[in-house]
Amino acid sequence: MLDKTKEDTGPSHDALRDEVRALMEREGLTQRHVAEESGIAYGTLTPYMGGTYQGNLARVAGDLQRWLETRRERSRTAAVLPAEPDFVLTPTAEEISGTLSFAQAAQDFAVIVGGAGIGKTRSIKHYAKRASNVWVLTAEDSMKKPSSLLSVLAEDLDVSERRNAFLSRAISSRLRGTGGLVVVDEAQHLSTEAFDQLRTTVLDVGECGVVAAGNESMLARLQGSADKRAQGFAQLHSRVGMRKVQSGAKIKDVCLILAAWGITDAQSIALLKAIARKPGALRVMAKVIRLASMLAGASAADITKAHVERAWAQLSSQQIDA
Repeated sequence: MLDKTKEDTGPSHDALRDEVRALMEREGLTQRHVAEESGIAYGTLTPYMGGTYQGNLARVAGDLQRWLETRRERSRTAAVLPAEPDFVLTPTAEEISGTLSFAQAAQDFAVIVGGAGIGKTRSIKHYAKRASNVWVLTAEDSMKKPSSLLSVLAEDLDVSERRNAFLSRAISSRLRGTGGLVVVDEAQHLSTEAFDQLRTTVLDVGECGVVAAGNESMLARLQGSADKRAQGFAQLHSRVGMRKVQSGAKIKDVCLILAAWGITDAQSIALLKAIARKPGALRVMAKVIRLASMLAGASAADITKAHVERAWAQLSSQQIDA
């Protein structure tokens, strides 16, 4: 009778293990990384890689081969996609940085409101990298309750207290005296109660600057309306020490970023400027540039009007009004 275990641990499995080990060493991966990416249980992958697994070897090998092919395909795609330029200090980025700096230095409440894709998040991350004691949270629907917001903030601040009754006080104590800044990106997701908790815990008791960054819906709520919920936000509006409001990308922002990409073709530039005026602004423009470069099989500097048009057609059904 054929020894199934001996057959399945033969040369093909050895070669597969060697290929996986080589990739792990080349990319600095651990077996746990491989297990997570491949969907193979860590307790299965470890004995398989050690040559001692007694289960369904063919199934594990198939999963590993699919994972390797996925990695290879990803590498092939990445090789033809140009990397985005390093952070570009546009006029908008400078203004956002100034707002963040004010809130931190003055220990005040500031608001940054802008349309999608104008560079809010990248500018915030850039500021956080070069300034001390800046904590950035990205709000989501699950953080509407004040307790949920405080739990996320406590984790970012390495506050060990987990009892709700003492959490706000522990966060305030952690922040006080740091001269720091708490930035909440996508703050339009916060409820009035969560916003008020942020103000109390961080600004009033923690004596730490706060910046809320979000879209135009947040501004409308802050300014107030007949809506009762919006009126609750309006009570916070009087606490705003500085605000930056911008609906779309500035033309100078667009020009500086196109220059950073190395794009000089006049027709391509005209189309990309028109794309930057659409919803999504600079973010969508960058996607078009990367896709156009892939379609051209060239760097961003070499794309033409035709490449931009093809890329846009794959991303949107709208016409480009150049």
